[in-house]
Amino acid sequence: MNAASVTALPRRTPPSILVVEGDARVRCLVSDELRGSGFKVLEAGSADEALAVLDAVRIELLFIALDLPGSTNGAEMARHLGARQRAMRVILASAEPDRPGDPGLDDLGPLIRKPYLASQVVDLVMRSLNWPDPP
Repeated sequence: MNAASVTALPRRTPPSILVVEGDARVRCLVSDELRGSGFKVLEAGSADEALAVLDAVRIELLFIALDLPGSTNGAEMARHLGARQRAMRVILASAEPDRPGDPGLDDLGPLIRKPYLASQVVDLVMRSLNWPDPP
């Protein structure tokens, strides 16, 4: 087999992830870890910023803290977006000891408890998106 007979396999574009977290240090840490794993990452510090990003860019996965500053908290935003963009995967993050008793959140996606390791978020994102594709 020579180089001319080998066809390149198509490369899949890395998924776009929006990290929505009010604490800038946590947001940057998680975002940097996801970028280091090959994902395209956008960031927002509030629900208002996140809505602006989601109106402009297609996102495959939303990683959102439930305790966000702004006119809408993370729980309300996740519920709204889950209804609006069903194809988008959602991962919720919460410092609360128990999952909020909101039935609208139960079907959105997995919940990770704060404090968490950035590597735990990457593992959860990879499983949620089935990334990289299995051979």
